[in-house]
Amino acid sequence: MEKPEVIKIVRDRLAKVNGGIEFEIIEDGVRPDESWWYVPLIARRNGHDVPREVTVQIYANIETELEDDLDLTVLFIPANAA
Repeated sequence: MEKPEVIKIVRDRLAKVNGGIEFEIIEDGVRPDESWWYVPLIARRNGHDVPREVTVQIYANIETELEDDLDLTVLFIPANAA
């Protein structure tokens, strides 16, 4: 699988998350590592960074879904806006 396809799949899954959280994929940081894809993300709600403890379960659920549904192994890396 190529990087643009991974980004699109992740973006589509994140778009389904409720709760007013907006996710930004840091595309320059997306990279493969053997069988994994590292995907750095910024999560914001109302223009403010969302604390990591809020997003951990969301990320874990999506990581599991992608692995189960598509055999795609991703690791979301929480980042903060600069």
